[in-house]
Amino acid sequence: STTMFETADSVRAGAAVSVAGSLDLRRVVRRWLDDGRAQGHSPHTTRAREQEMARFCWWLETVAKVTPRLENLDAATIREFLSYLRAPGQRWASERAGAARPMKPRSVIAYYRHLRTFCNWCMAEGLLAETFMRNVKPPRVPQDQVQPLSPEQVRALVAGCHASATPDRDRAIVIVLYDTGLRVSELCSLTLGDVDRGDGALMVTGKGGKRRAVIMGRSARQALWRYTERERGRDVADEPLFVSNAGPTRGEALTPRGVHYAIAAAGRAGGVTGVRMCPHTLRHSFAVAFLRNGGGTLQLKALLGHASLKMVANYVNLAEADVERAHRAASPADRLRLR
Repeated sequence: STTMFETADSVRAGAAVSVAGSLDLRRVVRRWLDDGRAQGHSPHTTRAREQEMARFCWWLETVAKVTPRLENLDAATIREFLSYLRAPGQRWASERAGAARPMKPRSVIAYYRHLRTFCNWCMAEGLLAETFMRNVKPPRVPQDQVQPLSPEQVRALVAGCHASATPDRDRAIVIVLYDTGLRVSELCSLTLGDVDRGDGALMVTGKGGKRRAVIMGRSARQALWRYTERERGRDVADEPLFVSNAGPTRGEALTPRGVHYAIAAAGRAGGVTGVRMCPHTLRHSFAVAFLRNGGGTLQLKALLGHASLKMVANYVNLAEADVERAHRAASPADRLRLR
C-alpha cells in the first residue's frame, strides 16, 4: 500500500488533493511532532501538542463518530470541537472534577492555535491544498482580570511561608517570583548552575528554549542564599534549584503544581483573601510594581521574556488602574476637603 511519505510526494507532484485523504491523522501528527523536535521545539511545546492532538483524535472517534483521517477534517468539525471544549460536561470520559467544568478560554485558544499550526504545516508539506482553518475564527479570550497583590498582601504571603514544612524554600520561591516575574515553568526548570552568586543573576530558559539573564534584588538573593545553604547541601550545577520534599518525587525538581500548592498554602496561612493565589498573580504583581516604581516598558518586556509589547500593555493598564485607586484613597485635596 502507499505510504504516508509516498502520498506526500505525489501531492507535491500535482496529484489530486483527495489523495491526501488516505492519510491516517495520528500518523501525520507523529510526523508533525517529529518535525518540531528536529527544529528544536521545547519538550513542553511538544508534550502540549501531542496531548491536545491525541484528545482531538479521541473526540473525533468517540464524540463526533468520525474516523481520524485528514480528509475528514473541515471547518465545521473544528468548530464543533471548540464548542465541545467550552461546554459543561465530563470531557474525555474523565472522572476528574475539572473535566466537568467548561474549559477556560485561554485553554480553548491553545487548542485552536495548535490545530491551526498543524493545518498550516500540512499545507506546507503538500498534504492539504489549503487550510480550512482560515474559515474558523479564533475563540474570544476576555482580558485577564488577575489583580496584583498589594504590598500588605505580599508581606502576609511571605509571613505565611513560615507555616510550611519547608519555610526557607517556599519563602525563596515567593520572593524570587515577586522580584523577577518569572513564569512558573521557568522557575521549576532552574538548576543550581543557573544561579550566579556574584551578581545575583538567574539564567532562565524561557519559551522556545530562549535563554535570558534575570537580575534579582537584595531581598531575593538573601532568601535564595538562605534556602540553598540550609536545605541544599550539595552544589551540583545540573541539579534542580527547587526540589520536592515529600512523596514519590522527593528530591526531584518541584513541579508547577507543587509551586501552586505552596503559594496557595502560604496565602491561607497568611490570611490573604480577595485575590487568586497562584504564581501568575505574583508575575502580574511584579510587573505592576516594576512600572509603578519607575521601571520602563522595554525593560519590563525583556525581564518578562515577552516577544512583543502587546502583553506589556496589559500590565501598563493594570498599573495605571492601581495608581488611580491609590490617588482616590490618598488625594491631598480630598483629605483637606478643599472646595
